[in-house]
Amino acid sequence: MRRSAFVGLLLVPCAVLSLGAQAAPTARTVQAAVAPAEAPVTNFTTDLGYVATSGNTQVSTVNIGERLVHARGLWRFEQTFGIVYGENAGVENANLLRAAVGAQYQLRPRVALATGVLFDRNRFAGISRRTEEYLGLVFRVLEAPKDTLRVETGASLTQQLGVDGLQNNFPAARAAAWYKRTFGANAFFLQTLETIPNLEVSDDYRINSESALVAPLSKQIALKLGYLVRFDNLPEVGFLSTDRIFTSGLQVSF
Repeated sequence: MRRSAFVGLLLVPCAVLSLGAQAAPTARTVQAAVAPAEAPVTNFTTDLGYVATSGNTQVSTVNIGERLVHARGLWRFEQTFGIVYGENAGVENANLLRAAVGAQYQLRPRVALATGVLFDRNRFAGISRRTEEYLGLVFRVLEAPKDTLRVETGASLTQQLGVDGLQNNFPAARAAAWYKRTFGANAFFLQTLETIPNLEVSDDYRINSESALVAPLSKQIALKLGYLVRFDNLPEVGFLSTDRIFTSGLQVSF
């Protein structure tokens, strides 16, 4: 039953694409409505943060992130990478790595087909490596001058290896929301939320949340505060269900 549900979720984007073809708006028509005569655009953003103490305590933490986006016609490509690493008295106590690559194709001015691959590693949460391949739809629910809201729904295949050497592969659903509130030319608040339920084990689901506040220091440099919450309702044996990470540092945009 759960595998049937997974197959059904995968067919949703295909069904929408088929209906779109029957409605007869050509790619050229959609492109005119989405981005008429727009040249390719590439944006790159990197986040850097570092904390170190010495004396009575010897703690060091570094967080690095980057995001590359390239838009060309009806296509949008995105690549992201992030790492949080920490040591206490020379002993590693944090090592979280995330990476993703994805693509979107605009079906309608407010609807896009999305696909991609995600990878993460967090040995302090019991995960040696986890890879996810997803397919879904992105809806632009709100696009106001200061407020932007997008929601995403779809399905994924997950390959997970625990630090204990146990392999766990399963199909999953995916629902996500992305909200941005702009305060000025380069100041904004960003909130993302996603839930990933395992379609084979009902108690196994994950919820990821990220909040970020960005305040500009110059045209290309800004101060960024971030708060990341990663919740696993069925964590690896011997590990807690929730990780909370607060980061601060500089964001540089090109």
